[in-house]
Amino acid sequence: MPSESDAAPEPKDRTKFWWLFVLALFAAMVFALWRWNTITPYDSVVHAKHILITFDGADPAGRARARDLAETLRKRLVEGEDFAQLAKKYSNDPGTAYRGGDLGYAKRGTYVKEFEDYVWNAEIGQLSDVIQTQHGFHLVIVEDRVISEYDKAALEEERLLREKASGQ
Repeated sequence: MPSESDAAPEPKDRTKFWWLFVLALFAAMVFALWRWNTITPYDSVVHAKHILITFDGADPAGRARARDLAETLRKRLVEGEDFAQLAKKYSNDPGTAYRGGDLGYAKRGTYVKEFEDYVWNAEIGQLSDVIQTQHGFHLVIVEDRVISEYDKAALEEERLLREKASGQ
């Protein structure tokens, strides 16, 4: 008959080490996501708000209704109605409608081409014409734009090269 001293030793409980590993991994992931979304001094950013009216691309009548609604909303905005209130009521963007259409600050290259072209070239505070993108019809107001020193230097260098090329 085997004695108690012959019994196999109990395995070590490593549960707390695994939990520490999981916690450290989670902290590293949170830090990486935070760092990835952080705006640096080298980033140019734009702050805009929009109203999005979506439509089914396969339905020409639905597209026409969406375009008419966007045009009507633009007229109402030109007449002085509150952008945030209209965005809350009519925008089909669930991520921004409840905030009055506010997109917050975004780096260059965040948006689709048509939208991006407008937000980087429009005057601050100017209401856009109706802009069509793959997502639908947009009405956009640029709230703020910050061009980084790096981009300012690149734009200046590009301007000087164009002047030099046109002068020859």
